[in-house]
Amino acid sequence: MEYLEMLSRLGLGSAHPGGFSETVEQFTKFPLAADSSILEVGCGTGRTACYLAEQGYRVTAVDLHPQMVVKAKRRAEQLGVTVDFRQADAHALPFDDQSFDALLVESVTNFTQAPVSVAEYYRVLKPGGVLYNREMFVKPSAAKEILKDIQEFFGMPQILTQPQWTDLMTASGFERIEMLEVQEITDEKLEKQHDQPDQYQWMDEGVILDFSLLECGIRSSQLISENREHLEYGIMRAFKGGEE
Repeated sequence: MEYLEMLSRLGLGSAHPGGFSETVEQFTKFPLAADSSILEVGCGTGRTACYLAEQGYRVTAVDLHPQMVVKAKRRAEQLGVTVDFRQADAHALPFDDQSFDALLVESVTNFTQAPVSVAEYYRVLKPGGVLYNREMFVKPSAAKEILKDIQEFFGMPQILTQPQWTDLMTASGFERIEMLEVQEITDEKLEKQHDQPDQYQWMDEGVILDFSLLECGIRSSQLISENREHLEYGIMRAFKGGEE
């Protein structure tokens, strides 16, 4: 059972340290302009996108997994909000250049070929636009064996240090990169992931009897817990220049 397939079948959203609570805190601490046109890449079951739509934003959201998009559309229908949900690949976003004021990504870019996806983020942002990329970082102290275990289990092409992320984003064209809310991965942060239960979590039929899902979930928690001294997470805020 692959990790991302597990998330889809269980209908899990906000699967990152701090969970949905820290997503909401982000928008309080770093508010988006009221008239922003927003794109979320890797929207999962649409929890963040629908939350922003409830706040009055114009939101477009994409995910690679078709079943995630189905569940996201169902959430929007239940909540009575409008979000333009689409199935799409972060490596080839189906939008014109300079389409959005803000772009949000939560624990997704590590699962992509980051140089390709970050270049796409830059391309679809308007001049003066801003990227908020919530992601896990590896500390320079991490041994190659640890990185290999994490990357192979989660299916991550890369897991980068903060300086490596800064270099990558600069190479993609972003003019200013800030590291915000960088934190250690603690028991408290892992528990906080479950602070706000998702009442619109829809599991696929038969998942209760599929023990491979349980095994995958246990192994993912173990890997993060066992290696957390070598990991941290935070938000990368990157700005596109005002003229193109």
